[in-house]
Amino acid sequence: MTKPKILCLHGFGENAELFKIRSRNFRAVVGDTADLVFLDGPIDIGSLHMTTGDLVDASIAREFTNLGWWWMRRGRSFEARGIGKTLDLISKVLTEQGPFDGILGFSQGASLAIVISSLLANPSDGPLSLGNVDHPQIKFLVLAGAFQLEVPEYEYLYKQPFTMPSLHMVGTYDTVVDPERSKIVQGYFDSPDIFEFVGGHFIPQSPKCARVMRAFLTQFIPALGESENEQSATSTDVAAGTIAVSA
Repeated sequence: MTKPKILCLHGFGENAELFKIRSRNFRAVVGDTADLVFLDGPIDIGSLHMTTGDLVDASIAREFTNLGWWWMRRGRSFEARGIGKTLDLISKVLTEQGPFDGILGFSQGASLAIVISSLLANPSDGPLSLGNVDHPQIKFLVLAGAFQLEVPEYEYLYKQPFTMPSLHMVGTYDTVVDPERSKIVQGYFDSPDIFEFVGGHFIPQSPKCARVMRAFLTQFIPALGESENEQSATSTDVAAGTIAVSA
């Protein structure tokens, strides 16, 4: 049986290798039950050094390339520079490495995940395009610190409700992406699952978050639900509304 495949999109100023470390709770939940594809953004914005905390899973301290999916330019108008290059890359990855069942996205990567889902569902409604890519619609999204691509000419991407199941993780003390911006995004989805935690701009590493992610992902990754004990342990953790916990 073919494993589900999940595309993993890092935030602005990160890269695929760094995101593997920062999403280690998600990776631990999924284990070997799905194939995770971590993608590097095509926009090089410099370099940074990992923090001591990030080096928990790293063998050596080293410099990591600082990447993004677009540059936001705010002047007389809003412009997402480089997004065309990013969508060309996404189209190539969907064609050569897909099909993907779901997308894990953090911050700018979460914003991109929503854009991809919209373009696959409504490919010819506006100026952005994935070209002639032949890929089914995304079945589910796991988003952390998500926000809308705030360019007026791209507002059409959010006109049609998103019907796929989605899990939204929101830090109540997020100072990078205001929680209110993430709440706006949640409103575009028919029945979003919302995991609200006491913390900032990151994917929580707590056991509570792991249980919430497992309960959500079990819908799409059958191997995660094989243990009845695991199912019963998580059944009370996820509800249709908001869950507030410590990260």
